[in-house]
Amino acid sequence: MADTLTNVLLLLAVVFGPLVVFALAIHQIERLMQRRLAERFGWKSVLWTGWLGTPIHELSHAMMCRLFGHRVDEVVLFEPDIESGRLGYVRHSFRRHHWFEEIGNVFIGIAPLLGGSMVLGLLLYLFYPDSISGAIETAKGQTDPADMAGRAWDIVKLMGQEVVNPANLGTVKFWTFLYLVLCVGSHMAPSASDYQGAGRGAAMLGGLLLVGATLFAVFSSDTSVVASAIVDIFSPLFAVLILTVLLCSLALGFVFLLTSLFPIRYKLSD
Repeated sequence: MADTLTNVLLLLAVVFGPLVVFALAIHQIERLMQRRLAERFGWKSVLWTGWLGTPIHELSHAMMCRLFGHRVDEVVLFEPDIESGRLGYVRHSFRRHHWFEEIGNVFIGIAPLLGGSMVLGLLLYLFYPDSISGAIETAKGQTDPADMAGRAWDIVKLMGQEVVNPANLGTVKFWTFLYLVLCVGSHMAPSASDYQGAGRGAAMLGGLLLVGATLFAVFSSDTSVVASAIVDIFSPLFAVLILTVLLCSLALGFVFLLTSLFPIRYKLSD
């Protein structure tokens, strides 16, 4: 049973590990984007992207609040405040010690990552439908968790061929797409305040996963079936996350390239 439990825990790590890496990557990309723009053009440069990215960020919070039964007290989609640096916010309340609503705080906190990824996937479908259909097909058909890295690389190559194509650089469609990606991608990382109050929910969620893994280890000796099912469920999600990081990295690269033409005018504190 110990070996089976170890295998299940390793499988959970394979599933949730990439989610943590994804969150950290998006945080870093967003920080670099906003800092680069602010150094050249000042704080108001955030408005160039925030008009779209911030409402998506806040709506993601609000929709997840509803999903987990939280009371939504106030939603402000876009109201820039230079003193606090806040662009929008969602105020919500929940019943403490209610396990479902407590766990909901975890998902409410990370909601902008999920909502932003969905919007980027939609943009990709609208502008370059062949690339996203090919990416989804690439993510299907394999059930071995060890193949995830290979499929990720295949998706990256496919995206490079379909979107980052020299023939696209001279089209209005490409630059419009890239600007919209910049708007969404530079505002999809959760802020520190988004994670406030999520500690108890994270502990509860971790406990439930551990109990579920233990029960599976007790009542089943074959992890291949559940491994296949989990990979089937999460492969499309991982495909979208990979596309998200790739698109945001592409936007970041062009931000650095274009802003190199302008001098640093504002010194920012670390």
